[in-house]
Amino acid sequence: MKVVKEGKWHVPWSGGFACRTCDAVLLVEEPDAKPVDNQSGKYYFLCSVCGKDNDLPSKEIAQRVREEVDKKRQYWSSGDR
Repeated sequence: MKVVKEGKWHVPWSGGFACRTCDAVLLVEEPDAKPVDNQSGKYYFLCSVCGKDNDLPSKEIAQRVREEVDKKRQYWSSGDR
C-alpha cells in the first residue's frame, strides 16, 4: 500500500499547561507526559519549576502519544487472592 498523504499521526504533540501549585505556565511535550500507574486513562506531568505533579487531561493528548505513554503504565495487584 502507498501512502498518498500521511496525515497528522507523526506531527509532534505539545500543549501549554499551568502548574496548579506554583502557577508556572509550561510547554508540555511528548516526553513530559507520564501515565498514572494502576489507573488507565490518567496522565500527569511534573512541573519543571516546583517539581510537583499535575493532571494532564487525556483529551488534550494526541492519541498516538497516549498509546505510547500507556505502554509504560504499570499495574499491580493488592496481593489479595
